[in-house]
Amino acid sequence: MMTKLVCASGLLVVGIVGLAPLPGERQAEKSPHAAALELVFEKAAARIRAIDKENWWHDLEERAWSARRPFSPGFIDSTHMFTVTYRVAGKQAASWQVDTRRQTVEEIVQR
Repeated sequence: MMTKLVCASGLLVVGIVGLAPLPGERQAEKSPHAAALELVFEKAAARIRAIDKENWWHDLEERAWSARRPFSPGFIDSTHMFTVTYRVAGKQAASWQVDTRRQTVEEIVQR
């Protein structure tokens, strides 16, 4: 994309690099696992805060997130199905069943 700016002293042409990839370049594909994590962050934010009651701005506890398919795609298409798990200080805090196709997030109740 080119932009032309008119100055009092004459014509100044400024080139702006566009965001589109160059011909032959492929744009990076978003990970389906990352999409599952994003859905949990978006739809379960209040629940995450309720689970993690510590002062997460200043404590030193490790927090870890994982996303994996519950089983391999095959007879049942699990391409968009994930189990997302949240751990605090090495202990499982919560898990969710996520379907990225349907955009659903359901917490797995731990017994």
